Amino acid sequence: MKKHLPNAFTLLNLFSGCCAIIACLQDNFTLVPIFIGISLFADFLDGFVARALHVSSELGGELDSLSDVVSFGVLPGMMLYKLIGSNTAFCCNNILPYVGFVYALFASLRLAKFNLDTRQTENFIGLNTPSGALFVLGLYANYFYKIFNISILYHPISLIIITIILAYFMVAEFSMFSLKGNPFDWKKNKYRVLLLIFAVPQIIFLNWLGLSTIILSYIIFAYLHNSLNKAT
Repeated sequence: MKKHLPNAFTLLNLFSGCCAIIACLQDNFTLVPIFIGISLFADFLDGFVARALHVSSELGGELDSLSDVVSFGVLPGMMLYKLIGSNTAFCCNNILPYVGFVYALFASLRLAKFNLDTRQTENFIGLNTPSGALFVLGLYANYFYKIFNISILYHPISLIIITIILAYFMVAEFSMFSLKGNPFDWKKNKYRVLLLIFAVPQIIFLNWLGLSTIILSYIIFAYLHNSLNKAT
C-alpha cells in the first residue's frame, strides 16, 4: 500500500491542476491560486514521501512529470492566455492571446529534458516549472485582484515578451540551485538563505506580485552563485 502513496499525491497534483484550468476558463480567479497551491503542496509531498518510505520508482517519476505538464505547464499557459487577452481593445479578434501557450510548450520540453538529464539530481539546469508557474500566478492574481495597477506590465506585448523569456529560461543551459538542504547551514546554503530572507518583504509589500519578484530574485541569485563559483 505504501508504494502507491506517493503516486496518490502526484495524482492529486494532476487533479488540482485540472480544477485550476477549469476555474481559469470560468474566470474564477479566487479559486485558481487555491488549486495551484494544492498542486504545489502535492508535488512536494510525492517526492518527500517517496524518499521517506524508500519507494521511489521510474513510474512515479514519469507520472510526476506528466502531472507537472498540466499543473505547471498548461495551467500557466492558460493564465497567460487570459492575461494577454484581457486587453480587448488590442487583442479583439486577434491570435495574440494564444502566444501564452508557448509557455506550455516549453514547459513540456523542459520536463522531457529533465527526465533524461542525469545532471539535475541536486540542482536544476534551467528554471523549474513550479517556479515558472509561481511567477505567472503572481502576475495573474495581482491583475485580477487589482492590487497594483501597472498598465505597461499587462500590455499584451509586455506579456508576450515575459512569456518568451520564461520559455527560454526553462530550457536554457543555466544552472540554478535547488531549495533542498538545510537552510541554517550558511556555508553551503547562503544563497538559499538570502533568497528566503529577501522573499519575506517582497510578499509583505508586494502581495501577490511578490511571487513574481521572488522568482526573479531566484534567477538573479542563481546568476550570482554561478558567477562567484566560476571566479573561485
